[in-house]
Amino acid sequence: MESSTPPRIIVLYNIASQSYDLGHITLLPLRSNLPGTWMRIALYGPEMEQYKPFLYIDLDTAIISSIENIFDLVKDESKFITLEDFWQKGQLATGLVWFPSNCKKTQNIWQGFKSVTSKRMDVFIRRGCKPDLFWQQITNTIFDFKPKPGQLLSVLPKEANLVCFHGKPRIFEASNIKWVKDYIEYE
Repeated sequence: MESSTPPRIIVLYNIASQSYDLGHITLLPLRSNLPGTWMRIALYGPEMEQYKPFLYIDLDTAIISSIENIFDLVKDESKFITLEDFWQKGQLATGLVWFPSNCKKTQNIWQGFKSVTSKRMDVFIRRGCKPDLFWQQITNTIFDFKPKPGQLLSVLPKEANLVCFHGKPRIFEASNIKWVKDYIEYE
C-alpha cells in the first residue's frame, strides 16, 4: 500500500454538527448516543463505506514513529486486520483496525448490531467475527503500555511505532514516565 501521498485523517467527533474539511484532516460528526466506546460501532456502518479502506486508531494510542509505517504493513487491502488483545491471546481488540472496502465481516458486525449487549464492544465483535490477521502477526512494532498487571512500559523500545494505552492510565495520566512526558510535550 506504499504511497507518496500523505494519509487523509478523518476525525469522528460526537459534538460536531456538520462535516469540516481542514485540508488533510476531515472532521465528521459522530451521530450516536451510545455509551462510551460503543459509539465506535458506527465505524462498521454503511455511512463509513465511502471512506474505506481506512485505518482506525484509538485516541489512547501513542504514535511514536510515522503513521505511514503502519500503512506500509498493509500488503493486502482486502484483509480485516485488528489488534490481538494484549492480555487475551487469540482474541481481537479494536484499538487499531484496518477496515477494508466492501468487507463482509464488518458488514455482518453492523447488521448483527441491535443494541448494546455487553460492557465492551470488542466482546460483541468477537462473537460474530474473526479478523483475517492480527497486527502482531505482521509487525513487532506495536507495544502494550501495560505489558503485565501492575507494570507499565517505562522504557520506550527503539523499534516502537505505536504504544496502546487501552484504558487507565490514560496518556496524560502517565506523564511521570519520561518517554510519555516527552511524547506529550513534543511540538
